[in-house]
Amino acid sequence: MSPKLPLNDVTKYLAGNGWHKSSEIRDTFQIWHSREFPESEVTLPLSEDHKRYDALLLDTIEELSAYLKVSHEALIKQISPQDFDAIMVRAIAYDVQNGAIPFDDGIKLLSSSYQLLKHCSRKIQKFKNKNKHLGSYYNHIGMGQTQIGSYVVAIHSPLYRVNSEEEPTLFGSNSSLGRMINKLFYSKLAKVSSVFERESDIESITQKLLELGVDKKDCDALLDIFGLKTHRDIEIKVNWSSKESIEEKYQSLISFYSKDAQKIVEYREVLKAKKTEKSIQLSGEVADLHRGYDDDLGRAKLRAKYLNREVSVSFIVSEDLYPVIAHAHVEKKIVTLTGDLEIIKVDNRLSANFKSLSDCQLCENLEFKEFDRVQESPDKASRSDS
Repeated sequence: MSPKLPLNDVTKYLAGNGWHKSSEIRDTFQIWHSREFPESEVTLPLSEDHKRYDALLLDTIEELSAYLKVSHEALIKQISPQDFDAIMVRAIAYDVQNGAIPFDDGIKLLSSSYQLLKHCSRKIQKFKNKNKHLGSYYNHIGMGQTQIGSYVVAIHSPLYRVNSEEEPTLFGSNSSLGRMINKLFYSKLAKVSSVFERESDIESITQKLLELGVDKKDCDALLDIFGLKTHRDIEIKVNWSSKESIEEKYQSLISFYSKDAQKIVEYREVLKAKKTEKSIQLSGEVADLHRGYDDDLGRAKLRAKYLNREVSVSFIVSEDLYPVIAHAHVEKKIVTLTGDLEIIKVDNRLSANFKSLSDCQLCENLEFKEFDRVQESPDKASRSDS
């Protein structure tokens, strides 16, 4: 009987074991060869829907089994969809080209990547027994094999499931808690990388990293990844398990460069002056409202006065609040927001960000309309486990 294996997992396995796709035939078949085993040739359809998929898959298993000298059963187990997403962190520099790394830097590369993953997991929305499930998730995180290719460490982040009635509404019908954490990890680091690529002055970097919730612990972990001398470039990719679907936007490589380390150092220094004011109320017009195509949350700025100074205050816009803020933005209505305000002074200029919102009021025809909803920050949600 032919094994049932996803085509994507079979081709991933081929690529990871030295085979390469040499050609395609009639937009129907793909041919793979191996430099190590020049006599080997693997033929597979381009789609699992092809009527010969099962037969060609069985031929592939027999071919690989013979050349790799492993049993059919062991090979199928190796190819089978993983129960985890593999986070691959690659350090690139002259001193790791041969696949070795100084011991302390190797430990920091792995442990700091793990800490960044844990930081992101705490930002997941509140749900029943959250802390208990996160603790169990941490216990299931594994360390994969290191690889040569400058120097690569692997973290196996499990597709941990809550297995409760809440899960479908919390994370989507086909997504586990583990997958949601891994997507948060990827999204945050991809956005931080984008900030470093596009921004050069500390004021712009500070404002954007504040909006992303990057704190001192994140800075410390990122700096450790660069190594003791902060001289290495870093590449991060996630090999997503095919057991759960993943959008195309999560497939790209994330890059950090050694020059980015200085930006992190400067931002971390600026954070020392950060203060949080509780229950601050500010009024003004909405500016720079935007939301990504696949994002539930938007981001906007409120032009307001704080301490008798003009400030542009960023804040997160939830899906429920988005139509209200969009209306205020288009119609240039006055909005009053109340919440916990983060403030940092950079070169005599203020960067401000609402960490959370407790109230939103929209001025309609000179009368304020109140919205009895609370927009809770990820940090606060993680502390208020129920």
